[in-house]
Amino acid sequence: MRPERTFWEKATAIHVYCRGGRFRGTERFSRHWYDLDSLSHTPFFESAIADREIALRVVRHKKIFFREKDARGEIIDYEEAVRGGLKLVPEGDAEAALAEDYAGMVADGLVFENAPDFGTLVTRCREIQDRANRGS
Repeated sequence: MRPERTFWEKATAIHVYCRGGRFRGTERFSRHWYDLDSLSHTPFFESAIADREIALRVVRHKKIFFREKDARGEIIDYEEAVRGGLKLVPEGDAEAALAEDYAGMVADGLVFENAPDFGTLVTRCREIQDRANRGS
């Protein structure tokens, strides 16, 4: 899979979590935030944000196979994520659950030794979110 597609697959999965506020029955979901941050430090990052055709292909696929509901019970609009409304930073209890998941992932050695602390990871993901939304 191309890095550009990986970016949008992970970004839309994170978007769903931020809109819904819950994990889909899995631990170590915070790996997606870590992966996005890692990808943002590669030469592929700019092309990933710019490649809206791949983003729209990911959206079309997820609209069919991964229909999800937000915290209010409404179907999440994946297109919002690629048209300037991408949300990569959860709030409240969802952020606390993510922090706990990330701490467990780091403690278990599932990320590289130079893994950023959770606060830094959130700050970087907010920057990625803002750059992606400006690029839409």
